[in-house]
Amino acid sequence: MELLCVLAVMLALFLACAALTLKARVPAGLAPLTALSAIVALFTLAGMAGLLLPAAWAVYALCVAGGVWALWPRKGAKPDWKALFTPGSVLFWAMALAFAVYFFVRQPLATGYDELSLWSMAVKVTKVDNSLYSTATLGTPWAVTQNPGLPLLSYFFQFFGHYADWKNYLAYDALYFACFGAVISALPWGKWRVAVPLAAVLWCTPFFFTIYNHTIYLADTYLTTYGDVPAGLVFGGAVAAWLALRQTDGPRWAVLPVLALAANLKANDFVLSLAAAGLIVVDLWFFCDGPFRQGIVRRTGLAAACFAAPMAVYYLWNVRYVGWLVARNSDSGGVGETSAALSDVVVNGVKILLGQPVEGFFAQRQPQFLKAMADMGHQFWTSDGKLSMIGQGRNVVVLILLLFVVAFVVAAGWKLRARIAALAVLSTLCFAGYNLMLALSYGFIFKPFQAESLQDYNRYIYSYYIGWFLIAVACLATALLPQLEKSLQTIREKDGPTAVFRAKLCTPRWGLAGQGAVLVLAAAMLLRQGQLVLPQLSVLGFADSEFSDRRTIRAEAELVCSYLTPDDRVFFVSQGDNGERWFSAVFDFYPYLVDYSGVVSTMVGGGGELGLPELQPTEEGPKQTYYHGFTAEELDSIVRGNGCTVLYLQKIDDIFVQSYQDLFTDGLEGALSGQTLLYRVTEDGFAPMEMEVTAS
Repeated sequence: MELLCVLAVMLALFLACAALTLKARVPAGLAPLTALSAIVALFTLAGMAGLLLPAAWAVYALCVAGGVWALWPRKGAKPDWKALFTPGSVLFWAMALAFAVYFFVRQPLATGYDELSLWSMAVKVTKVDNSLYSTATLGTPWAVTQNPGLPLLSYFFQFFGHYADWKNYLAYDALYFACFGAVISALPWGKWRVAVPLAAVLWCTPFFFTIYNHTIYLADTYLTTYGDVPAGLVFGGAVAAWLALRQTDGPRWAVLPVLALAANLKANDFVLSLAAAGLIVVDLWFFCDGPFRQGIVRRTGLAAACFAAPMAVYYLWNVRYVGWLVARNSDSGGVGETSAALSDVVVNGVKILLGQPVEGFFAQRQPQFLKAMADMGHQFWTSDGKLSMIGQGRNVVVLILLLFVVAFVVAAGWKLRARIAALAVLSTLCFAGYNLMLALSYGFIFKPFQAESLQDYNRYIYSYYIGWFLIAVACLATALLPQLEKSLQTIREKDGPTAVFRAKLCTPRWGLAGQGAVLVLAAAMLLRQGQLVLPQLSVLGFADSEFSDRRTIRAEAELVCSYLTPDDRVFFVSQGDNGERWFSAVFDFYPYLVDYSGVVSTMVGGGGELGLPELQPTEEGPKQTYYHGFTAEELDSIVRGNGCTVLYLQKIDDIFVQSYQDLFTDGLEGALSGQTLLYRVTEDGFAPMEMEVTAS
C-alpha cells in the first residue's frame, strides 16, 4: 500500500513536469528540479500561514490538472512524447522509480542523532500534524527555526499513506537526481556518449566529496536526511539549470524557484543561494545573446528577480517568521535570541581583517576568530584536512579548476569561453567568501569548544565543493555542445544605415578530446569509489542487520504506545543513556508526547542516569557524565510537575532501584520481573500497568 502511495506521488510529479515541458518549454531534464522547488516554495508560504493541508491538496490537484491539460489528445495534435524523455529526464525518472521500489523493499530506518533529534523528527511532526513543525507542541525543547525546505520536500512524498523513514530518503534522493538531471538537461540523445559518463560522474559526486577513508561502517550517502549534501547539490544545480535554459532557449524564470529552494534548506546556506544568484546574474547581464543594449531592461528585471528569490525566502522565514517564533518563545519563558546579529558579525569580522579595533563581545572573540581562520587554512593545505576521496581541499580545488580549463579549451566560440572563464573566476571568489563566512561563524556565532575543534567543518565546506563541482561539470557539458553566436552589425549605405543580423553555428574545438576527458573522469571516480566504499557498506548493498537495533527499539515503542491514551505524557527512564535513546523515544512515540524527563530550566534531563546525589558513580563513563542526581521527593515532584501521567522504564539498574523503589507501589517488582514497562502516575504512587512484554 505504501509503495502505491509513493507511486501516486511520482505520477503527480510526472504530470506537473509534463505540463512544464509541453506548455512552458522547460527542458524535460530540468522540469523535476523546477517542479520540486516550486512545490516547496508553495508549501513554505502555506505552512507559515497555517494552511499546509489544504495547500497540499491544491498542489496535487494542480499537478493532475496541468498534466491532463498537457497530455490530453487534441484534434490534429498529439502530445510530443519525445520532448518528455531526454537523457536528463530519463536519468531522473529511472533512478527515482528504482529507488522508490528499492527503499520500499529494504525499509531503511533513521538512526543518526541529528536525524532523530531534528531532520526526520521535523518531517514526522509535519506529516502527523499536517502543519509546519515549528508550531508543534512537544514534550521537549524543540528547535523551531530550522529552514523548512527539506522537511516540506519530504512531506510532499509522505503525503499519502503513513509516515515512513524510507520515504524521507526517497525525497532527498529524488532531489539529488533532479539536480543531476538539470546538469545534463541540455544534452540531446545524439550526445549519449557524453551523457552516460556524466551520469556516472554525478552518481559518484556525493560519495566523492564526503568520504575520505575506507569504509568500515555503513556509508550513509543516499541514506541520510542531513542537509549539507542537498545544499551543495541545489547550489550547483541552480547554476546548471541556468546554463541549460540558455542553451535550450528555455524560459528563464524556471531558475527562480531553484534559487529560492537553495536559500530554504539550511540557515547557514543563504550565502550559497546568493553566490548562485550572483553567478547567474553576471552570465545573464554581461553575456547577453544580442547587442548589449538590446533587452537591457528585461535582463535587469530578471537579474533583480534572481537576487529577490533567495532574499525573499530569507526575509519571510529568517526575519519575519523566525522573529515571531523567537519572540513567542521568549514571552512564554523559553529562550529568545542568543547570538549576535549577522550584520554585526560581518562588519566586525571585516574590521578585524583590516586591522581596525573592535570592542566588547567581538574583542573577546577576536582570538577565536583568528585561530579559526588559521585552522581552516591548515585543513585546506595539509593532509590533516582530508575530506574527499582525493584528499584535502587544495586537491579538490585543483580538480574543479582543471574541469573549468578543459571546458574553456573545448568550448565553441569566444562568447562561451568568456562565460566559462567568468564563472570559473567568480566561483573561486565566492569560495573565498564562503570560507570567510565559515570563519565568522566559528569566531562569533559557534561556541568556543566548537571553534576549537572546527566541529563539523567537513560538512560545511563540502557543501560548497559539491556545488562548485556541479557548476564545472555543467560548464563542460555545455562546452561540448554547438553554439549559435548571434551578432547585429550596422552598415552605412547611401540610403542610410542598414542593420545586418548574422548567426554563426560554432562547433566545439577538440570535441572528441573533451568527450575523452569526461570518460576518464567517470572512470577515475568510479574506480576511486570502488576502492574506498564496499558495496555491502553502501546504499546499494547494506545488510538488514544495519537497522536491527532500531527495529527492536521501534517495535517496543509501538507496543508501549498501544497502551497509552492520546492525553498521556510519558516520563522516560533509560539508565546509562547518553541522550540518544531519549531522542529515539521522542521520535518513535510521536504523536504521544515524551517529556524532557527532567528540569527544562536547568537543562538537566533528556535521558541520562537517574539516582540519588550520593550514589553518582566514580568510574568514568556515560553513567557518570550524564548523571542526574535527584532525591526521591525531587523526582516525584518533577514527574508530577511536568504533567507526566506515565513512566516508561526502558532500562533500570541497581542505582535506580535503590534510589526510587519506594515511589512505586509494587517496589518496582513488575519492572524487575519483566512483567511491565509502564507505570501510571496515581495519588498513591507510580502503579504498574498491565501489559504483555515481549522478550527482547
